[in-house]
Amino acid sequence: MSGNPSGWKKRIMKNNQVRWPDCKGSGNSLRGMLLAGLFLVLVGPLWAAPHQGPVAAPVAGYGSWGNQSVAAPLSFVFDTQGHSNTVYVYHPDNQALAAPTVFFAPGWNIPCLAYAELFRFLASKGYVAVCDEYVADTGILGAQLREAFMEAANRYPEFIDTSRVGLAGHSSGAGLLTSVTYELVRNQGWGGNGSFIFSSAPWIDFDITDAMLADFPVDVKLIVHTYENDTGTDRRTYIQQFEPLPIPDSEKEFIMLRPVTVGGYDYLADHRVVATGDGNYGVFDAMDDFGVFRIVEALADYAFNGSPQGWRVALGNGGEEQLDMGELRDLVSTDDPRPIPGATSDYPCDVPANPRRMHCADYDAELPAAILHQPVKHRLTDVAAPRFIWEPVHTAESYFLQIRPMLDNGVPDWDTSYGVADISPQTADCGDELNNCMYALTQELPRDQEYVWWIQASSAARQGVWSRRGYFFVLPVAFFTDGFE
Repeated sequence: MSGNPSGWKKRIMKNNQVRWPDCKGSGNSLRGMLLAGLFLVLVGPLWAAPHQGPVAAPVAGYGSWGNQSVAAPLSFVFDTQGHSNTVYVYHPDNQALAAPTVFFAPGWNIPCLAYAELFRFLASKGYVAVCDEYVADTGILGAQLREAFMEAANRYPEFIDTSRVGLAGHSSGAGLLTSVTYELVRNQGWGGNGSFIFSSAPWIDFDITDAMLADFPVDVKLIVHTYENDTGTDRRTYIQQFEPLPIPDSEKEFIMLRPVTVGGYDYLADHRVVATGDGNYGVFDAMDDFGVFRIVEALADYAFNGSPQGWRVALGNGGEEQLDMGELRDLVSTDDPRPIPGATSDYPCDVPANPRRMHCADYDAELPAAILHQPVKHRLTDVAAPRFIWEPVHTAESYFLQIRPMLDNGVPDWDTSYGVADISPQTADCGDELNNCMYALTQELPRDQEYVWWIQASSAARQGVWSRRGYFFVLPVAFFTDGFE
């Protein structure tokens, strides 16, 4: 795997956590020179997290490692807002020209090292990655990030092209991306040749205002990246970042990764997915390759180069190229996200620190379904007492609905059926086309199970019988995913 040699180099440990060596010394001082040399020897270009699990990384296309060798990361300490931030800059070795740059805001008290493989991956593809290891202080997080990012751009103009920028982050860092992007793109003029936000499990934005949202630059591309088993952040907070931004639906996407077990190895979809470089905070496996690296690279390619393939993979409205996760379960994407009824979280949306807490109720769960991309012809909208919605293009006198669970070998369980025969519209105003008519199943569908459905319709006018079929999955929690043919 190009740019990703295996094996660990020795690491410096502090309080049982992996830390980069302290390179705060002056470049002219003996201490600074010795530490810089130690930095290169111990955690230089060959340092890498081990790739875990039986599913290999892709060898070509988005998500596969690039052919650029990666230089040892640069670092500097920057005093801002009364705190000392350590800023890291990853870039390709022998970089000749300033390159598009992804500025990353880590989670609360999580070191930049925890995301090292993402940064190394980006550098292997020719990008620059900047990470600000801010000091966790609620009221000034955004200011720390903005000033640290601008300082990095000022220090390394030979590496960093601020006309092509991505703003990425995780958890509390991701939550600040809306206001940080507003300042850098709208007020500082960054991103004139392309910009995007990649927001992983975001918490609240302490600095956002309604005026910023109304004036937010609409040419920024956006992905809010979430995880099915994440109990860290209130999912209404994710939606609160996604919904109000006036970015066209075609240029933004709400994505959810789902867990799976392959060969006895658990590919997790929890709050720490994007943390790749340090086992204290996450693991580096195929969930990162297919679910994170692939999407970020495609988003950058579309934002900076206008790549149609990049759009299809990153923002592709539920197309096969976007959803396909190789041997892992397909991801879920939507432009109309909904929260999960009854889901719990450690950090709720409506805390006093959230300047938009009065809007949290706007995103209370109304349906246990994530309404996915059009053309959506079939939806389950109530798992406890499922209703089936069909929007056929033909009229018919009678319909027959049948739902069966799928077995592990990929065939229907012919001995089990959930459905009703000779169904008819529940509402009187459906009309002959039966558009948006709902059909009620008589029992709850067991969770954590894939199903196949058939609708058979007969019509004397058409002198025949025709049918449609598709597949769907009811998750262990009430969050419906789509996979209809």
